[in-house]
Amino acid sequence: MYTYEKKRSEYGRQYRFHNIGPTILMNMLPDHNLEKDWIQRNPVDKSTNETSKWSEHEANTIRIEYVNRGISHKEGGWPIDVHLDDPEQVSRYRRKTEKDKLYLESVKTTAVLTEHFIRQNNAIDIFQPYFTDPKTKEFQTQTPSHQTVAVFIDPCEPKRPVRNISWSSEHSTLIAVSYADMRFQMADPKNSPNSYVFDTEMFTSPHFMIESLSPVTMIKFHHRDGQLLAGGLMNGQVALWDMRKSTTNAGISEIRNGHRDSILCLQWIQSKTNTEFLTGSNDSQIIWWDIRNLNEPTDILVLDLMKTEADDEPEWIRWGRSYGATCLDYSFSIPIRFMIGTNTGHVFDGNRKGKTVFEKIPYTYKCHGGPIYSVKRHPAYLKNFLTIGDWQAKIWSEEVKESPIMWTKHYDMRLTDGHWSNSKHSVFYVTRSDGFLDCWDILQNQKRPILSIKLADKRLNCISCHEDGALLAVGDDCGNTRVIEMNDWFVSPGPYDKVRLTAMFDRETRREKIIEAKQREQKTKINFKPPPKKDDFLIKSELAVEEMEREMAEFVEKMCHNSFNEMNENDIMEEIKEEEFITEE
Repeated sequence: MYTYEKKRSEYGRQYRFHNIGPTILMNMLPDHNLEKDWIQRNPVDKSTNETSKWSEHEANTIRIEYVNRGISHKEGGWPIDVHLDDPEQVSRYRRKTEKDKLYLESVKTTAVLTEHFIRQNNAIDIFQPYFTDPKTKEFQTQTPSHQTVAVFIDPCEPKRPVRNISWSSEHSTLIAVSYADMRFQMADPKNSPNSYVFDTEMFTSPHFMIESLSPVTMIKFHHRDGQLLAGGLMNGQVALWDMRKSTTNAGISEIRNGHRDSILCLQWIQSKTNTEFLTGSNDSQIIWWDIRNLNEPTDILVLDLMKTEADDEPEWIRWGRSYGATCLDYSFSIPIRFMIGTNTGHVFDGNRKGKTVFEKIPYTYKCHGGPIYSVKRHPAYLKNFLTIGDWQAKIWSEEVKESPIMWTKHYDMRLTDGHWSNSKHSVFYVTRSDGFLDCWDILQNQKRPILSIKLADKRLNCISCHEDGALLAVGDDCGNTRVIEMNDWFVSPGPYDKVRLTAMFDRETRREKIIEAKQREQKTKINFKPPPKKDDFLIKSELAVEEMEREMAEFVEKMCHNSFNEMNENDIMEEIKEEEFITEE
């Protein structure tokens, strides 16, 4: 509240009031002939409301920038005959003033008042932390809630589904929204292909229009320059817009060097010039681009993990066994790593420094049974990432390849997108195909979301979280983009949240490692088949046969070495009979 002060003389001339009798403006006498037209109604039922009518209205006003300025005051007012540069005159004047009786009385009066405020300040410590006990910090005094800040409506008719949302890195109030109907053969060619940039403070009309020849399926603000926008088109081309120059694109790629299908993902990447980005599509290609020359890509990665060295292999075989990219994730904290979500439920952990396909994709995770709609690496715990697909959201660790460390329940409807909170690391958001937004906090509850918000009657397509973590932008199939402000419960982490979340991720990772080792051991035991045990009778019979074979071998060897000339036939027959007799015994 601000108090305006003004002199009475500045209000104007004083009003004068006089007592005047009533003045008749019109005199209407009763007409008795109208009494015949009067019909009495019986019974009569009438309701009245004598309470005051109140209404609530909220409006977003233009923000005012406040600047704090101060004055450094070192010396007070001095007489004209006293020069501040002469220390002797200053000290002489001070001694003279200190001997004055009026000065002594003023100091005495001021000292009493000053002493009162000093004692009052010492009695009440406004900076004292009253709740220092760790047990009191565990209780949440706030309840999860949200507030809709703005709603951006598609200016075109008919309304188009929202495909992608991107916040500006330089201007915190600007947000880019792309519109495209990705249903097979359902897009109307008469619909406008343009996209728009909105301002959250003035959301009644678009702040900037992005003109395009083909619908924009993916759009991203530059991570350093808040005026540059890179977009992927439905026909497989990429384009660049500069908001400082024109609404038309500043550069566009050629169709023959682009993707063979609609671009489904786009991410800016870190480089020496900060001019590179990569795109992915269902045509199984990951393409690197440089905005200085969009005519040709700088590198192409085909997601074919069974690549052979056969040169005469038909191209349709290679494209048939490749994986289509549905989403990408890139973290500037790990500049050489990126993650790819595919239409078969696999997640590829990529490496930019690799030369071959196997070096660029060293790790593979089987995450879902269907296409993956979103993969997001945790902003603080870089070894963990979130995947959204089919009817579940799962949290994975790079140290465990076979199974996730945490997962949500199986929903009755499909999930469409997800995003980690940029401020509170235990919170992530999930959009659903029935128009609900689920807010999860894995430190509070792992079985159900903390808050479910009904935002639209139709499918929610995408979600984007602001850098400070308080604002969320959610787009739906009706062409509406809602900016939601979450309360402090979802923004400010607790004093022990980081320690508890670290312990939780480590514990779940170790548990999955132990389970994975046990399963591997069981598979080894199943594959190894020990020789079957034999009966004692069979063992004895085999030993007897071996003994007979050994004796027969010795006899044959003896017969071979002896000279037949020295023996007659009778001696040989007698010796054979003796051997047979021994064998029968």
